[in-house]
Amino acid sequence: MQFPNVVLPDGPMRYASVGPALEQSVVTWDDLAWIRDVWAGPVVVKGVLTAEDTRRAIDAGVQGLVVSNHGGRQLDTVAPTLRALAEVVEAARGHIEVLFDGGIRRGSDIAKALSLGARAVLIGRAYGYGLAAAGGAGVQRAIDILTADLIRTLKLLGCPSTQALGRSYVDVPAAWEARPSAPGR
Repeated sequence: MQFPNVVLPDGPMRYASVGPALEQSVVTWDDLAWIRDVWAGPVVVKGVLTAEDTRRAIDAGVQGLVVSNHGGRQLDTVAPTLRALAEVVEAARGHIEVLFDGGIRRGSDIAKALSLGARAVLIGRAYGYGLAAAGGAGVQRAIDILTADLIRTLKLLGCPSTQALGRSYVDVPAAWEARPSAPGR
């Protein structure tokens, strides 16, 4: 089978079984070093969930990172992104931008992530649903719904803007603060 709409230098991309394809496409910190060697532009790394990986990303010279567990579907027992966010933001110490991905279903979710230090929030699933339901108009409607809910959340908090959000607006469970280190961390 081929994907005729994905054209590579040697022709259309061929279909590959997921298991063997993943085994051949492991991405490591060495790959990031290679990218930095060949690309002088900004680099943002997605999939960071720990302070250690945050520090490695900073040391590798990236400009930003995305706290993401890839929807929790590839590795279903990794930390929820909201739980990992505070640790990553603390480790970043303002040296790089920290973006947030995962679990955004309403405006209050955006407010929580911004309160915990995310610079921006990615909303892939929301606009994906909008796109599937009604094309471009559905995407706009999804964004409108999230925007209205975020504004309502800010008003209910008595907060004048997203820039004024901070950790005091979120009650972080004590267990999140004392997250045990994983083996090898």
